[in-house]
Amino acid sequence: MCIACEVVRINGMLCHETGCPEAWKDYARECAWCGADYRPTYREQDCCSTECAEAYHGLPEGSVE
Repeated sequence: MCIACEVVRINGMLCHETGCPEAWKDYARECAWCGADYRPTYREQDCCSTECAEAYHGLPEGSVE
C-alpha cells in the first residue's frame, strides 16, 4: 500500500502510479563501492552501508572539511 499514489494492478502485479515519489523504495540498487544489492532507506543513498559510503566518498559521514 502506498500513501503517495493510487496503487494499480497490471497483469496481477501491484504497481505505483506513474510519477509516484515513493516508487524508489520498491527497487534494489547496486552499491557504488562493493557492488552488493541493497534496498535504499532514502532516495539519494548510493552505498549499502556507512563503511562503503565512507570508502566511496572518501570522508566519514558527518565530517566537515
